Amino acid sequence: MTRRITISLPDDVAAYVERTQGNTSGFIAGVLRRKMRADGLRARWAQLGYVVTDEDVESTRSRLAALPPISDEQHARNLEWLRQFDEDGSAAA
Repeated sequence: MTRRITISLPDDVAAYVERTQGNTSGFIAGVLRRKMRADGLRARWAQLGYVVTDEDVESTRSRLAALPPISDEQHARNLEWLRQFDEDGSAAA
């Protein structure tokens, strides 16, 4: 089931979505699903006593960005491993 809503995007963001995705609704839904999964993970970690702050996330992103890129094969193996934790089995690419 779907529900129609209207959103406004800055021109540069709208142009990016149209240029790279074509399906704006699908793109936005995918982004929001990733956000929902991240929020769910933070909630689960908090239940276990681990509080993850936005600063923690940014620090980790910075450290990861400084590492050399991984191969496509390693990326595929990582996604396969992550699927075991994903409720619907569709780990984000």
